[in-house]
Amino acid sequence: MPTKKGRDTRERVLNSAQQLFRQKGYQGVSIRELAQAVNLREASLYYYAPGGKEQLYVDVMERDLEQHRAGLTEAIGTAHPELRQQLLAAAGWFIAQSPPPIFRLFETDVHFLSSENGEKLLSLAYECLYAPLAYVFRNALIRGEIQAVDPILLASTFVSIMAGMGHTQQARLYIGSSADAANHIVDILLHGLVPMVNAGTGY
Repeated sequence: MPTKKGRDTRERVLNSAQQLFRQKGYQGVSIRELAQAVNLREASLYYYAPGGKEQLYVDVMERDLEQHRAGLTEAIGTAHPELRQQLLAAAGWFIAQSPPPIFRLFETDVHFLSSENGEKLLSLAYECLYAPLAYVFRNALIRGEIQAVDPILLASTFVSIMAGMGHTQQARLYIGSSADAANHIVDILLHGLVPMVNAGTGY
């Protein structure tokens, strides 16, 4: 069983690795840099991560994904059980991450991992990010709030929009508040861009 010192060092290694991977991505971080960040020799770092940089990345991403699952599930769970309110809660949570560093996994990092680890993380990403939203859309479909569209497709569309919103915020292309952004995104998703016809005027 690891000692308290060993557990504390392992936690420091994971925290430092998390910060570096978030800043630079998988390819941008070296094992030497990881060791220096926690004041360890490279050889000593392998004691806490026998699989080297890839194992550290996988361990960090697993922890990240579980944190995302908890945050997203809590946001949805505390909202009113109606589709718009649940989507607003989910959108607000995503926007608050600015953008979730998890998106780098999909965009670039997964291509540098072994197929086994890549598939493992993508599967976990589905369970942590897509499945909670698919559940929301599936329940809305059962309640008759939306037309019959694949809940997984809707969930992936929502996550993709939120990923784009994160990049938009980073580039400072949107100057509105986070609440405004969430409202606009949910309105577009639920009602589209075409103005609704006014029953009285025909416009």
